[in-house]
Amino acid sequence: MQIKGTLLTYSLRKYLLLVFSFLVTSSLWAEKQDGYFGDSALYVLSMQMFDSIKSPAFFEMQQRGLRQAMEKRNAHFDYVFRSALLSHYEVIKDKKNYGRAGEALIQHYQTLRDDSLLYVVWERQSDRLLMWGDYVESVVSVRRMSDYAQRHHHPIGMAYADFCFAQSYLNNGQTDEAERHYRLAMRRFISLHVPGKVARSGFNLISILLNRNDFTGALALSDSLPRYIRAWEVEKGIAINPVLRVKQAMYRLKIFVDMKNLPAATAQRDSMLYYNKVYADAAQQEELQYTLACYERLAGNYPEAERILDMLIAYNREYGNHAKLAHYYRTLAEVKRTENRMADAAGYFHLYALAADSAQIAASNLQLNRLVKLFRLNELEQEKRVAEVERTEARTLAVSTAAVALLIIFICILLFANSRHLRRKNRELVARIRKQEEAEERAEEVRTRMETALPEEELSKETLLFRRLQSLLADEQVLSRSKLGRDELANLLNTNRTYIADAVAACTDGWSVSQYVAAVRVKRARQLLDYSPELSLEEVGLACGFQSQGTFTKYYRNYYDITPGEYRKLAAVK
Repeated sequence: MQIKGTLLTYSLRKYLLLVFSFLVTSSLWAEKQDGYFGDSALYVLSMQMFDSIKSPAFFEMQQRGLRQAMEKRNAHFDYVFRSALLSHYEVIKDKKNYGRAGEALIQHYQTLRDDSLLYVVWERQSDRLLMWGDYVESVVSVRRMSDYAQRHHHPIGMAYADFCFAQSYLNNGQTDEAERHYRLAMRRFISLHVPGKVARSGFNLISILLNRNDFTGALALSDSLPRYIRAWEVEKGIAINPVLRVKQAMYRLKIFVDMKNLPAATAQRDSMLYYNKVYADAAQQEELQYTLACYERLAGNYPEAERILDMLIAYNREYGNHAKLAHYYRTLAEVKRTENRMADAAGYFHLYALAADSAQIAASNLQLNRLVKLFRLNELEQEKRVAEVERTEARTLAVSTAAVALLIIFICILLFANSRHLRRKNRELVARIRKQEEAEERAEEVRTRMETALPEEELSKETLLFRRLQSLLADEQVLSRSKLGRDELANLLNTNRTYIADAVAACTDGWSVSQYVAAVRVKRARQLLDYSPELSLEEVGLACGFQSQGTFTKYYRNYYDITPGEYRKLAAVK
């Protein structure tokens, strides 16, 4: 039967798809990559490895290829040979070793901090668990992926997490949540320029929209996808990707069939069959055949539609897939009714009802089991968190008690030591501040004498103006003014505000006027603190032009790393 030629057994289909994902991309990209991704020997070895994927020789070739790829620093084949272990365990359906190999590969790329491949592996793990029916394990894997991506601020990881969440929701029949996450993933992949994932998200969204009879939305989305398919082909350096192009034509064919637009549907059917001849992806053949049956029904070719549906029914009856059987029975019943063969239609509607009931019961049981597992998993996680919190609290209490005791002892020692050295430190601190001031004053005196020795005509305009500014600020009445900005100083010196700024910058290593005035104020304040003990801190601040005690303290601390009150206390210690 034709269906046996296109719909293969389930395990063989998945194996061929797996090998095709490497064979086709490698062979199509070979010319662009100048010698099979930079190494024809590794390319040949990888082909031999995949040909032997079920044989004992596989592991020897996989290890040999990985060693050679690492020695040659070929990143592409390094990934090919590392991920080949996953392919092997997928083919032989060894879930336990697949899980171990997947976790090891995830940890490897986490260690390398290579998020470009990390999330590809993580998505593959989640997708494979869904295929095996391990929904809960898949959800747990996606949660870990999402948490990791958020903690490490990986936009690409968040995009993959949204896509995998959508896959899980769709697998569980939660189409609204699936749609929301597909749209999030699609937007993220567009912004990150990952065209292949944009297309895949788009196809799944079209399927959801078609199930809601939203033909306008599905068609608009379908119109947007070709540029991303082409972008993927250009990125990979291949002429066409027949798998993506078949899927694009197939979904557009579904849309036009549902819209009953026969001419447009015919064009898409021809395109779909053309690309399917280029490469018949085993994973797409059942969906393709059903889409053809729907087209033949629209075209009025009922015998051909019935023939295809009969093959699909026979195939799925063999595997006990009641959900698909119900779908095909109903479509076949509608074809019979269109032909006015009511007795046959009634029989298939009856079969549809039986299969739909079985599918509903199976789906309900499956969802219930999944919910129970997730609930129990969440309970266990909560119990672990509570137990960990209790253990942590107990450890923290013990450590805290010991730490407090040690801290008290340490504080006593510090207080004792501090009481002995406080007087010496106080004197050193005051001496350092005074020496700094004295050094600055001596440097200023030397510079002034040197400038005074020069004829006035040899001094720059900035220097002359700066001298005048110094003389002006030496006047206590002037310095006590709260506002001494460029404009005020320019008025007092009968000059331009810009000249003032240039003079200060030239003579003070680039200071601004406000910085220079603040420095003059705090230096004068220090002198008053030293030699005018009768003045309060507020009076000292006002005498130096500070409007408030807070402003005075702020500027003084910024300049001397000590508040004026602390300085006065230290300076008073003999």
